[in-house]
Amino acid sequence: MKNGEQRVPTFNVTRTNHTGITVSNIETSLAFFKDVLGFKATEIFHHKGEMVENLTGVPGAEVKLGFVDMPGHRLELLEYITQDDRKVSDLRNCDPGAFHLALEVDDIDAAVEAVKPSGFVPYSEPQMVPNGNCNVYLRHPDGITIEFQITATQ
Repeated sequence: MKNGEQRVPTFNVTRTNHTGITVSNIETSLAFFKDVLGFKATEIFHHKGEMVENLTGVPGAEVKLGFVDMPGHRLELLEYITQDDRKVSDLRNCDPGAFHLALEVDDIDAAVEAVKPSGFVPYSEPQMVPNGNCNVYLRHPDGITIEFQITATQ
């Protein structure tokens, strides 16, 4: 390929299905997204066996999972229950593989206060960014980072 040419894929992505996040406790995490953030949570499913091992690349994998339906997206929350050597990710936001879940809110200060009892800690006070938005990042002890944002058009 010449510099600047775009490669044409041989398939089409038809939509985004979900984003999966591994958590330490599925019940607590589903309750947070349902009770604190107001999203709809599904029942908890339990999977184990060769299919799960092959799919995840984790030998002996046994997982409990549930989904959270939110406006415009769906989260899959997974708790691996047979791996004793699990560890919380300590990736910094600048490290490859780090990600955050960005949620638009109508009151950023109220949102920050609402999630603090669930263990989320803000990196700073909400920040005004050049485009007029107001944003804040918060980190959970599971290593999950969420961002609350008020857009300039709200």
